[in-house]
Amino acid sequence: MMSKRLRFVVFQEAPGLWLVRGLEHDLTAEARTIGQAIRAVVRIVNAHLLFDTRHDHPPLSAFPPAPQPYWNAYATGTTVSLAQLGVVAPPEWDIQAAFAARPPVGGSARPPHADGWSGRQPLSAR
Repeated sequence: MMSKRLRFVVFQEAPGLWLVRGLEHDLTAEARTIGQAIRAVVRIVNAHLLFDTRHDHPPLSAFPPAPQPYWNAYATGTTVSLAQLGVVAPPEWDIQAAFAARPPVGGSARPPHADGWSGRQPLSAR
């Protein structure tokens, strides 16, 4: 079976705050380190894949592609080794990440949530 590809762009939103944003599927996670942020988004991917399988939905169909500025940032970014970060992709998925030197211009850092809530707590509240 052919693997499905999922690419992420990683950038520093503020000192000590890394954001990961999916391209093919607009998923996002944030954490204090690059590795923590990528591992968090992969956990989100795994959870949604299980849900989609259980409910007979196409994988990650609830998430449209990211806006163009994130694709541009990925294309000019530096590849991040997921193996060195201890990140394991879900079966049948090819996950790649690239570090962007700057946050993408013209794109909102966080994708909108259907009810307007970002679903995140500030790092200080965690």
